[in-house]
Amino acid sequence: MVSNDATTVSSPSVSASMSRKAERATWRMSRSERLRYYLSGIGWTTGASIMAFFLSIYLMFQGLSLAAVGTVILIVKIIDAVDDLAIGYFVDRINPAQLKFLRKLAGSGKYLPWYRVTFFLLPLATVLFFAMPSNMPEGAKLAWFAVAYLLFDLAGTLSQLPMYTLVMTLTDRVSERDNLLKMRGVLLLLVGVSVGLVWQFMISEFVGLPISAVAIGSAIIALVLMMPLTRKVVEHNVELKNTDETAPPTYTFREMLKAVRTNKFMLILLASDVVTGVSLTILTTSIFAAFFLFNNSMVLTLPVLIAFIPGLILQFFADRIAHRMGKRNAIVVFALLSAACSLALFFVGPGNLFLVILFMTIGAIPNALHTIMRTFLIPDTIDYTRYKTGQDCAGIFYALDGFVQKATAGVASAIAFFILGLGGWVTIQADSFAELQAENVTQPDSALAALWITVTLVPALGALACAGVLSLYRLRDADAALMAKCNAGEITRDECEAQISRVY
Repeated sequence: MVSNDATTVSSPSVSASMSRKAERATWRMSRSERLRYYLSGIGWTTGASIMAFFLSIYLMFQGLSLAAVGTVILIVKIIDAVDDLAIGYFVDRINPAQLKFLRKLAGSGKYLPWYRVTFFLLPLATVLFFAMPSNMPEGAKLAWFAVAYLLFDLAGTLSQLPMYTLVMTLTDRVSERDNLLKMRGVLLLLVGVSVGLVWQFMISEFVGLPISAVAIGSAIIALVLMMPLTRKVVEHNVELKNTDETAPPTYTFREMLKAVRTNKFMLILLASDVVTGVSLTILTTSIFAAFFLFNNSMVLTLPVLIAFIPGLILQFFADRIAHRMGKRNAIVVFALLSAACSLALFFVGPGNLFLVILFMTIGAIPNALHTIMRTFLIPDTIDYTRYKTGQDCAGIFYALDGFVQKATAGVASAIAFFILGLGGWVTIQADSFAELQAENVTQPDSALAALWITVTLVPALGALACAGVLSLYRLRDADAALMAKCNAGEITRDECEAQISRVY
């Protein structure tokens, strides 16, 4: 493995502790601002997770052809690719506060104005999607799905992009930024696991609530949680420092694309996300694998519950692990561990439930850490481009990242549908798993074998590919920290060049 030197601070633990306390004393954000930021992240993630969790289940219960559904998903994602990049460009170039009819609602700031005028669109689009009438013919259902899903993706980008990009402008302190990302990641894991279990229990054969009712109710809760960020939060790091004043940034689309091409590290990171994301077919099929392979739709939640506490504890130390191992190195190691567990699970097969739960539990822990570690790398790559070009292109980078996350989730679902279709999956129409159980619905052995492949082999191959792609990432953590200080004006460009480890 190529070294990615993580020794930003190489000192005894006591000195490191004192250094961290000194850094915290200079943090920009108040506790209230941090709380509002966390709540918005929880709300947005809840809203986005509704679609991620219920989309495939809901569509598979509508009696639709899986091949047709997979095709629609791919078409929607192609269209979504264009609007995501366009939105990233406009977020970086236009401030809604400059528009007379939005000025009062938008307020002040660089990215907060965008969030204030768009945050409600995600829950609204979610309600629209799950309001699909169940008695429509298949063609009408597919059309409703295509339009509503496209609107959901558009709404998700409009609210996610400014909220996630805020981490670059809320503070100019790298330690505070990493702490924000760590705490947000821990909270999102906590909420994601909790709501996922609650949702699964509510639609399981043990409760049997309609999927649409649970999804719409959750969207309303998400809206309430997203509201606090719209008030009493200030962006403290809006302006770039140490740029060439004789050549001010020109925020044209051409310059944005040039900045993206400059950032090879962001491209590597996005490529790793692509190969990981498209392989997460388990997110689409795990509940069906539990129901049809183990006769209990809740049984595969056991590994999540068992791994939850150790995973949460390790996430609290994610920033320290990153400093010790290096951010890139840590992600590669965790990806390899995850791949090993999934491969072992594939060869063990679904016949031994104890081993299935054991390997899933072990694999869930590195996956939890992987989720937080990648959020540490994104701001580093943005600071790299800011340093190299003087362009503040955080919006378009987070648009790319958001598109990759959404697109790969959709493609993963499409891949899962295609694999199940090849396996001879028999279409079903019902409102809940309780109804499937009551009607004693079964699937042929070939479909069950396809289910197992989507739960084990496909994710394993994706994790291996992720580790391979990230081995090409060469931006040192210490150098990224120096670039961030230069961008914030804490040190001059000459001072940065004198301390940086190599020419980039």
